[in-house]
Amino acid sequence: MKREILNKPNQLIGLKTTEVITATQRKIYNVFLKTAQQEVKFGILKNKDIDEDKTYWFEIDYDIAHNIAGANNKNLNYIEDEMKRLIKIMVEITDKKNGTWEDAFSLLPRIKKEGKKYKFMLIGNIVKALREQNYFTHLDLMRIQNLSSQYSVILYELAIKYQKVEIPKMSIEKFREITNTENKYSTMKGLRRRVLNPACEEISEKTDIILDYKTEKKGRRIAYIKFKLERKNDESISNIEEKKVKNKEQIYSQQVLELFQLLPSLEQVEANKRELAKLLKEHSLKYLKADIDYTKKAQPDNFMGFLKASCQSGHYSNAELEKEKHKEELLRQRKEEERRKQKLEKKIKQKAKEKAYENYEKLSAKTLEQYGQKYEALPKMLKDKITKKEFIIGALEEETEQEFRELLM
Repeated sequence: MKREILNKPNQLIGLKTTEVITATQRKIYNVFLKTAQQEVKFGILKNKDIDEDKTYWFEIDYDIAHNIAGANNKNLNYIEDEMKRLIKIMVEITDKKNGTWEDAFSLLPRIKKEGKKYKFMLIGNIVKALREQNYFTHLDLMRIQNLSSQYSVILYELAIKYQKVEIPKMSIEKFREITNTENKYSTMKGLRRRVLNPACEEISEKTDIILDYKTEKKGRRIAYIKFKLERKNDESISNIEEKKVKNKEQIYSQQVLELFQLLPSLEQVEANKRELAKLLKEHSLKYLKADIDYTKKAQPDNFMGFLKASCQSGHYSNAELEKEKHKEELLRQRKEEERRKQKLEKKIKQKAKEKAYENYEKLSAKTLEQYGQKYEALPKMLKDKITKKEFIIGALEEETEQEFRELLM
């Protein structure tokens, strides 16, 4: 496997951001950093001074970006939406002594697409750090290509950062800060189940390291996390590469991709495509769409767990679907009634016209004279457009239509 190396500045690992950075966003951003690093070290910026207060443009073919980030099998619109959302993500640099912020900046000030290239902007202090590499982590982007959880990417980068030394013991508060979970999974049980355990398991299964952890108490409260890293042997790594090839060959149906796009952005990870594919084997697309919508409204801690439980329990969204079905039936009935009325109205007009011609031939001289007086009372402009006979037949037609309608009421 070809290596794609990024010497990532340590200050960009474990950043405190205003919003959650998804796994796709982290991988794409790493690819952008690698591209910029190549440019400042070997390209036209090689011998130029980097001004920390300026911004710099870089570009990359989007096929290359998708390939290195492992995003080939994802929906293109989803990937590009994730890129654009990077613009909204702010980084805060805080004073370690008093905890107040002293600097803030956007991870990606600007991005645009021209032809088959992405052109992106980085601020000067990031570009300078990419060139100087005073303190950096040697990351092979192909190793994290297949990670689907944002927490897996965060912890893998952290583990590689400290691979030559022991990963420092970390307070729960610090861990929540770097994983952006200060306001999520309030209990330690939830943090283990939704963040720590899945991330360590995925890293150990899909990368070149085995990551484990243990917790330490302070009094009766769990206060610290201690990570343990172990390097895999060459045979284990070879097995991982074979799995990656198989995963890349996985092609999902249009229905799976359609359901995937309905998931909340945090749930749009590769593993959930497999879960949706399994669910589609036993449940209809219509029911799964309704269940996803219902689960979004319920906002459970474990989205996919709730969704699968709904399917296994006969669909929590059943009542909603029945309401929708009732609405559709009422709408169908209204449309049918409207079609019936239109058909009847057309028939009334046709019959009234035929009857008007018949009645005209039977009119007495006196009745003809009465209708003729009404015709003569018309403005000259109207009399120029219609003959007396047409006027009388039209009047008879209107009267006959009214009679037919009254009979049908």
